[in-house]
Amino acid sequence: MMAAVMFGILIAFASCNNKKSNKDVEDDEEETEQLENENGKSSQKAAALKKVASLEDIEALADYDLDDIDISELDMDDIDLENLDLSELTESQANALLDLVMLVGNKELPQDVGDGMTMSSIDIDDDDVSFVLKMDPQALGGITMDQFDMVFNNPELRSMMMTEMMKNFESGDDNMKTFFKVITTANKNLVIKFIDKNSGDEANMTITADELKSIQNQ
Repeated sequence: MMAAVMFGILIAFASCNNKKSNKDVEDDEEETEQLENENGKSSQKAAALKKVASLEDIEALADYDLDDIDISELDMDDIDLENLDLSELTESQANALLDLVMLVGNKELPQDVGDGMTMSSIDIDDDDVSFVLKMDPQALGGITMDQFDMVFNNPELRSMMMTEMMKNFESGDDNMKTFFKVITTANKNLVIKFIDKNSGDEANMTITADELKSIQNQ
């Protein structure tokens, strides 16, 4: 059940809807401001970012403090995970992309993901990418956070969940696989934080960077 919930969350977040017409895309490309000055050197002035569609865009991000970039017009559909070639993505570029995803994604949160669950935020620190999921009583079905922790810390049950994750990964869409690739390249762990809306109690499911890599390599 938890494996299905986790993948539902990731798919809902990482999938691009591709609702824009070709004309919209062309207009975005024409309006995107360059992150370089007249001498071809990085500028520390605020620049508007309206699309991320290539490694060059990500490389430019890695050279900037995101506080210096205007992302007010950027949404998740403008981060083209589906068509990004990440085969040569570096760790610093992956971290820059994750930071951008966190900022843009959080603009669109909280988001109802169904069945009494709400994804409230995405957090990133030195080691982890965390999805925070708040759960209504109907979603918990009488299960306490202590019981969730018991499941997450039981080696046999954890192994079953990882097996289920591998099956889902093999049959999952390309956006989810791409997002996993970004997380592992950034050398981050994936953490799902489950929070009881009523009590505030929480339980964390952590999938280490090495475990994510093993899923990708199956």
